[in-house]
Amino acid sequence: MLEKNVQVAVEFYEKVIGVYWPAYFSWLTEKLSGVEPFFVLSVSIFLIFALVIYIWFRNRDA
Repeated sequence: MLEKNVQVAVEFYEKVIGVYWPAYFSWLTEKLSGVEPFFVLSVSIFLIFALVIYIWFRNRDA
């Protein structure tokens, strides 16, 4: 049973990494090719900061 689950997981990750990741990466590269790199960096840092604040706020009473 465990071997079957591991095999299913390996097949899933092979499909994700082998098929979906290159397609997503090429799509994202195409979409961001006309955008200013500093803007992308600023938005990325803001989103990471917002995620950290959200996780902290959610877990502050735990």
